[in-house]
Amino acid sequence: MPGHAKSLLIGLLLGSFLLSIIAQETKTAQSAKPCLTKFSRQIVDSHQQKYGMSCIPMSIEMVLKELGRVPSDYYELQDPWKEKADGNFRNFDGKTIKDVTFHQRFDLPRNDQFPLAKLFETIDRELKAGRFVIVSLTSGNGWHMFVIYDEDASGDFLAVSKSGSKTIEARHLKNTITRMQGTDIMTYELKS
Repeated sequence: MPGHAKSLLIGLLLGSFLLSIIAQETKTAQSAKPCLTKFSRQIVDSHQQKYGMSCIPMSIEMVLKELGRVPSDYYELQDPWKEKADGNFRNFDGKTIKDVTFHQRFDLPRNDQFPLAKLFETIDRELKAGRFVIVSLTSGNGWHMFVIYDEDASGDFLAVSKSGSKTIEARHLKNTITRMQGTDIMTYELKS
C-alpha cells in the first residue's frame, strides 16, 4: 500500500474513532438527569409501605425522610392509618408535620377539561425549587402514591414509590397522567 493511501486510511480510521467518542459523549450528556432535588436512593430503599392501603402516609413519610425531618425508622403516619380504605390527600391537606405543611392541589374531576398544562407547570416549578411532589397514579383498579423527585433529559417526570419493601419506579408520567385525564398532587412548604 503506497504511503499516501496508508496515511489516508489511518486518518479515516482515526476520524471515525473520534466521531464515535463524540457521539457517545453526546448521547450520555442527553440522557443525564437534571438532579433537581436532593434525592437519596438509599433513603427510599430503606423505607417501606407497611400496610396494603397506607401508600398516602408512606409517601409523606418518604418525603419527610428525604428532607431529613425524621429518622429512617419513622412510621408514625402509617401505623395509625393501617388499612384505611377511604383516605385521600385531604386527610393531610393543610397539616404541618415536623415543620413541613402539606397541601393538596388539583382536586378536580378527571376529564378532558382537566388543566394538564397547569398541573405539569406546577410540578416542574416545585421540582426546580428543589421540592418533591407526591402524585396519585392509577394502579390496577385503584390508585398508588408516588414521589416525583426529578425530570429526565426530555423534561418528563421521574417518580419512586414503595410496595412493601420493594422500591418501584414510574417514568413517562406526563403520558400516564394525560391518559388518566389528570390527577391530584401534594406539595409542601417548609416552616423552618
